[in-house]
Amino acid sequence: MASNANGAASSEDLERQIDALKADIAGISRTLADMGAERRSELQDSVHKTASDLKARGEATLDDARARGGELGDQAADAVRRQPATAMGLAVGLGFVVGLMTGRR
Repeated sequence: MASNANGAASSEDLERQIDALKADIAGISRTLADMGAERRSELQDSVHKTASDLKARGEATLDDARARGGELGDQAADAVRRQPATAMGLAVGLGFVVGLMTGRR
């Protein structure tokens, strides 16, 4: 740092220090921007992975539900074939109960 004859800093020294400070601030800003972009990218990757995992689990659950529904349908069809009179009685009884419940409202 240069000083004038009586030991005080000159305006040129002050300007150089301000320029150095501006350069430091610009460097800090670039570093923060880079860190933010990197973090955003990490978060996007995490969200995409989580969404993919959830989609895969949902599809697996849906496949299981379809399979169970098919099995239950097959079981019901077998029960009707083996005992048609019982199936008819259950259907009539269930229809009667539902009719009573909805007719009283």
